[in-house]
Amino acid sequence: MDYKKLAMEILPLIGGEKNIESATHCATRLRFVLKDDNLAKTKDLEDLDGVKGAFLSSGQFQVIIGQGSVNKVYAELVKGTSIQQASVSDQKKVAMKKMNPLQRFARMLSNIFVPIIPAIVASGLLMGVLGMCTKFGWLDGKSGMFQLLDMFSNAAFVFLPVLIAFSAAKEFGANPYLAAALGGILIHPNLQNAWNVGTGIEKYINIFGFNVGMVGYQGTVLPILIAVWVMSYIEKGLRKIVPNVLDILLTPFLTLMITGFFSFLIIGPLGRFLGDGISFGLQSLYNTAGPVAGLIFGGLYSTIVITGVHHSFHAVEAGLIANKAIGVNFLLPIWAMANVAQGGAALAVYFKTKNEKMKAIAMPASVSCLLGITEAAIFGVNLKLVRPFIAAAIGGALGGGYVTLMKVGMSGIGVTGIPGIALVTGSTMIHYIIGMAIAFVGAFIATSILGFKEEVEAKEKKVDLKEGIVEVIKSPMNGDIIDLKDVPDSTFSSGVIGKGVAVNPKDGKVVSPVSGTVSAVFDTKHAIAITSTKGVEILIHIGIDTVKLNGEGFTVHVENGDIVREGDLIADIDIEFIKKNNLSPITPIIVANTDDYSAINVIKEGTTIGQEGIIEVRV
Repeated sequence: MDYKKLAMEILPLIGGEKNIESATHCATRLRFVLKDDNLAKTKDLEDLDGVKGAFLSSGQFQVIIGQGSVNKVYAELVKGTSIQQASVSDQKKVAMKKMNPLQRFARMLSNIFVPIIPAIVASGLLMGVLGMCTKFGWLDGKSGMFQLLDMFSNAAFVFLPVLIAFSAAKEFGANPYLAAALGGILIHPNLQNAWNVGTGIEKYINIFGFNVGMVGYQGTVLPILIAVWVMSYIEKGLRKIVPNVLDILLTPFLTLMITGFFSFLIIGPLGRFLGDGISFGLQSLYNTAGPVAGLIFGGLYSTIVITGVHHSFHAVEAGLIANKAIGVNFLLPIWAMANVAQGGAALAVYFKTKNEKMKAIAMPASVSCLLGITEAAIFGVNLKLVRPFIAAAIGGALGGGYVTLMKVGMSGIGVTGIPGIALVTGSTMIHYIIGMAIAFVGAFIATSILGFKEEVEAKEKKVDLKEGIVEVIKSPMNGDIIDLKDVPDSTFSSGVIGKGVAVNPKDGKVVSPVSGTVSAVFDTKHAIAITSTKGVEILIHIGIDTVKLNGEGFTVHVENGDIVREGDLIADIDIEFIKKNNLSPITPIIVANTDDYSAINVIKEGTTIGQEGIIEVRV
């Protein structure tokens, strides 16, 4: 892959450097926050060799490049530009401003829970392994080794409020260490362990006339989330009124005291009630609707992924596992089936498509789905072709219905596909594997039956379908078209430096006739060269013999190496000043690499309005 070439091709198709508010990348994708999302040309981006898909999600315009290549393309993209580079976390905050309230809420939960997923996955994985050890007799459940490993496995859930508090504080703008201390208060050893509360609350204390049960919040989610959110406002409010000289002493003390009392009196009981209500409500739906719930959730999950709202599910799943009365994540197996189904549909596309670029994307995308990574399959293959995405929903519904029927549960969050096998609880591992097979094969068959329509491959489309047209060069100026042989300069009229046309301008605005890269700006500002994204080299020579003016009367807005989009203002000229110096403002527009093409045709006569096609370049 030519990383520099790909970067230069991408830039004008997202509106150019001036349209980028910030840019970053993750493991597989370039992520942009654009000033105007409508300027991004998604279809043209997807036609580029090296781009596996492009889409707008959660306020970010994302271009899928692939692991190992995306960082190199990003480096070339920002090199020598003024593009604001941002971390993924910083850009998410910028992107949130462009989301609707539901998307912002989902993204907020994602920002809080994604950082703590590794700890929950590690604990959940160990829980699954210990379950297998006791089931198959590999380890004595009363042995010292088992007891030690059991502590390792449930520590993340016992201290979950502390983990959530620290992460939530960063999202809400509170002091993370004060938040962690608050989380510690809610699970203090002097409180009755929440996981044993089924035996009854053993102790109450009286605070301001209220009887408060001395029970902890181990493994809960909502109480600490709400408490830290409230803490952030209390801390910010105190900082406004506490004198600076006392800030370091009074603000932390008062913040923790006020939030602590408020948490035990109101937030904790309310949060526990809401959290338990959500968990038991979902369990009731799961038990009552059974396979029907699995069919619906499995079929709709990938559609929810597109909206970004699925990020909020992490909080619900963590609550299910942490709730001692439930203890398993029965939602994740359903999500896993939906993800695997996307892989089955992508594999069917691989065998049916005649588009070589699509083939190159579909096979690795299919394999990635089996490992729980679905972006390339969803956005690069299935959603682009529409019907395979519908087929994947069918496969996800079938798999989701099966794992729900067989009561498959998992002991973690965030891990699907084949790696998720290790998180499956109880004796349902075989049913999880069967469910994946049903989802994958079901989506494959559904795609084969439904089929799909695809456009002719990009290169064929640009040439064959347009009778060999490589580029249509637009007029950079308003004015009258003049045949090149009538230009009062033999260097241009003879065609020795290339074919083209000329414009006698009526105003002083000069815009880019194509999207591409500024390859030269003459020191005297009277000439600008641009290489289009398709390789056509264009010279805009403003006026005849205007080199004599040494730049006077010209204001150039671009520099060598700048990326420009068709229609961007590149220069202003003073036509009257040129004429006062007895020079002509007639501007030749020349295809400098004329010899690379079979024909350079003038397709406009008379008067031109800027951005009308005036030259046609053919292979």
